[in-house]
Amino acid sequence: MLATRAFDPEFLQHLDGLVLGTKRARTVRAGRRSVGRVLGSGIEPENFREYSAGDDLRFLDWNAFARLDDLTIRTYRAERQIELTIIIDISASMGVPESDDKLGLALVLGAAVAYIGMGENDSVRLAAFSGGRRGPRLQTTRFYQRRESFFAFRPFVTGLKCEGDTRLSAAVAEFLLAPHHPGIVVLISDFLVNPMDYENALAQLAAARHEVKAIHVMGDRECAGAYPPGAYRVRDCETGELREVTFSTHESEICRQRVEQHAERLGSFCARRGIVYSRAFGVSNLDAIISREFPRLGVIA
Repeated sequence: MLATRAFDPEFLQHLDGLVLGTKRARTVRAGRRSVGRVLGSGIEPENFREYSAGDDLRFLDWNAFARLDDLTIRTYRAERQIELTIIIDISASMGVPESDDKLGLALVLGAAVAYIGMGENDSVRLAAFSGGRRGPRLQTTRFYQRRESFFAFRPFVTGLKCEGDTRLSAAVAEFLLAPHHPGIVVLISDFLVNPMDYENALAQLAAARHEVKAIHVMGDRECAGAYPPGAYRVRDCETGELREVTFSTHESEICRQRVEQHAERLGSFCARRGIVYSRAFGVSNLDAIISREFPRLGVIA
């Protein structure tokens, strides 16, 4: 199973030394990252300002008072952690075509992003979603901070199976119901839904002040439209709808065009919203995806 490669020491060794950059950090957990100004808090002195009634006397600069007879408050640069959540689509479409192993690719990429994020001692968790008769089903792990804890994700990752339909907007709405600090959210999916659904899902995350990154996963075979010519009875793996189609070289070309149009529309929407968009097309391109697409996500050496 491709997903187990995420826990291969040789694979992880290639990720050592990489960190996940961020445009702006917003969370308030105690940690290492220096992200903003909180008066009278933190450990790195930043500036001084005049004392005002109600200020905490513990942060008075007594040396300045002794020399200048002036009440001055010392301010500090706060150190905070980023909350990083990686949400992975495990709906039935992620398992089709079976030979493409889109879910395996999504899990490897999600775990790799988690491992990189943990290198900065950030709070990292994984989540997975699919739809069902009772509505969207969202599974999440707890937060982990250090790379020593990375293998705690293994049971979660290796236990996920493709099932149900894709309800991006509903899954994101459920995710946002829980109390959380705005941070980084990485959404990994094939995005094979009505465009209004993924647009609404991504817009909800952005409106909640998260820094959003979308990884678009597709398989080698479905991108190439590489199906033998002939007549087929096709069943939608999520809705159960049956359709009879005749496949030829012409239909293969149409498939390739549709995949490209789908990707361009999603990428264009993300660009307008300030959302990072990254293509992950094909398990065979895993190493190239990491070297080429991860820098788009803010991964730096």
